Amino acid sequence: MIKQDHLGYIDKLSEEELLDLSNKIQSAGYHFPKDTNECRSLIELFLSDYNLDKSISKDNLWLELLNHGYKLGDRILNFSNPVLKGSDVEELQELLSRLGFYSEPINSEYSQELMKSVEAFQENRGLTIDGVVGLNTAIEIKKLIRPNLDTSLNEAIKGFKKPGSMLNVCIYVENIGEYKEQVIFYEKLKDLGNKSGINISFVSEAGEDLGKENIISFVNKINPSVFLTFENNKLSTIDYFQGKHSLSNIGKKLAEIIGSKLEKKPNGKSNMLLKNTKAVSIIINGNFYQININSLFEIISGVYSDIY
Repeated sequence: MIKQDHLGYIDKLSEEELLDLSNKIQSAGYHFPKDTNECRSLIELFLSDYNLDKSISKDNLWLELLNHGYKLGDRILNFSNPVLKGSDVEELQELLSRLGFYSEPINSEYSQELMKSVEAFQENRGLTIDGVVGLNTAIEIKKLIRPNLDTSLNEAIKGFKKPGSMLNVCIYVENIGEYKEQVIFYEKLKDLGNKSGINISFVSEAGEDLGKENIISFVNKINPSVFLTFENNKLSTIDYFQGKHSLSNIGKKLAEIIGSKLEKKPNGKSNMLLKNTKAVSIIINGNFYQININSLFEIISGVYSDIY
């Protein structure tokens, strides 16, 4: 939780500044806050969603919100140093992914890989090949998108295995509780996975440093069929990836079926772990030591059997 004094400047904003901040929050994809307290809560959520410094200054907060309020075509996008970031870059990644030109993590950063995807698209469409997304390239991308096609290339290819091969599920369990309790939970997950014909691996195999970036790097390196996270909190949801322009259909299906068994609500989100991992990813919230996970891997196996 962010300490109050980190965002203390919000309480000192003029009415005009507060209105401007509220509009920027809404443009970044959140609802319009009804008062200062809700404004603060949404800022905390925004910082968490995009893994931003919790002690961010007022000027940098305005800049980050501005970057995450852009739509594709609002400005020229290109590969640069420092790396260009923003919601329009995220939109570009999602749309190129749906068109089959991009299959890297959707992370709102204009990387060299994204530039190459843009160049491939431009070459395919007979446009000037420069890796720069100006108005012509943006218009060409948008006109090719079918309104009812919301599945990205990431979703179409990530985690898919040849029929008959063993599914691989990578699991991240928050390091809480007694050591013995953790070991029992790990062993139960491993045993249930094996009984369902699923190969289980754990993020803890990556080492002691389990920051989000290291977790994402490890998961993308081993490229499992499914990345499953257990987070200990008071929420009663199962989160799957849902961006502004695409969603994980497999993740949503898993969240819906598992949620019905565990009495948890499926919830589309676009946080760091969900959108930056190439694998189909879901997050099970709540006290995982009290969750009945006996049918968990049978559900995962069943969903993938339906795919094939």
